[in-house]
Amino acid sequence: MFHETVLFLGQREKWSPVATNPITEAQILRTAEDSIRRALPDQWELELARNPGRNESQPDAVLELTSPGGERATFAVEAKRSLTAATLVASLDQLATYTSDAGATALPLVAAGYLSPRSQEVLVDRGVSFVDSTGNLRLSAASPGLFISLVGATKDPWPGNQPLRSLRGRGASRAVRALVDFRPPYGVRELATRAQVSPATLSRVIDLFERDGVLTRDARGGVEELDWASALRRWSQDYEVRRSNSVTSYLDPRGLPALANNLSGANWRYATTSSLAAQRFAPIAPTRTAVVYVDDTLQAADLLKLRPVDTGANVLLVEPFDRVVFERTLLRDGLTTAAPTQVAVDLLTGPGREPSEGEELIEWMRENADVWRS
Repeated sequence: MFHETVLFLGQREKWSPVATNPITEAQILRTAEDSIRRALPDQWELELARNPGRNESQPDAVLELTSPGGERATFAVEAKRSLTAATLVASLDQLATYTSDAGATALPLVAAGYLSPRSQEVLVDRGVSFVDSTGNLRLSAASPGLFISLVGATKDPWPGNQPLRSLRGRGASRAVRALVDFRPPYGVRELATRAQVSPATLSRVIDLFERDGVLTRDARGGVEELDWASALRRWSQDYEVRRSNSVTSYLDPRGLPALANNLSGANWRYATTSSLAAQRFAPIAPTRTAVVYVDDTLQAADLLKLRPVDTGANVLLVEPFDRVVFERTLLRDGLTTAAPTQVAVDLLTGPGREPSEGEELIEWMRENADVWRS
């Protein structure tokens, strides 16, 4: 039973305690100490004992927090200048050794220059506290009862620390779609041919996913396993349906059922996406705005008898960033839909309730992989 009141600090605005790149682990520890000290409530005490001799059998530091009532929480600290979701595993294994040696009361804590959202997710799943030099902080202890959560940067302010690359480009997007649409295992050249991208482009995307801990390779460098849902969420950080494509707003005065009826009889290329497509897989709520990929918005609007509008649109016609949106489409209830992978990422980057619909579609995809995955 707790003897202290559990403290919870919700997410705050982004705050960076330092303005310069943390070069050494010593600097990371100093920043971590300062960040935690700032976040603690009044009358709590903090003591950070560093490992001056760099004894490999001991943690980089031991953090001790003391409540106003005299109860103490001890953390074994592993400090890293650069960490990715993939390299976290080794650090967590090392921390497990430290906490085991220190006794049952020792808690694990990772301190780093920057922790990506994916790395933070891994740490939360493992029940490990963390702090980085951009202000991301999650500190949890059962006795004394303590829980602090602060939000820092969501992108690495010092990209030189790790070779992150954007997934915004056409080649990267085609590579992501192929990685997710096709079941591993597969080799790089084999998949590059399927995706119609260069092996170099595909390799860079594979490297990024491997660093984020969503992909594992075999001994020859091919893809052995892929967490496709995490891959889609990572893609959604760089791609956005309404910004990555050319989008024009229209009104169908007869309503969306009439639009769907006209599309079902179309003899030209199109692919529905977002809510209109998701309803064919995992219905959640009525569609308010239809989003349709087309080759030519003006021609499609004329064929569908749509009116261009600035406000009150119920149809968005989209000239896509790349033809990949028309690949591996499905016919559902008479409508051609984009592949569920494309629909899911479009929803994840959409407004309002669409991200929630995207998560619901991902759950449908987990249970129906044979329908959409080759």
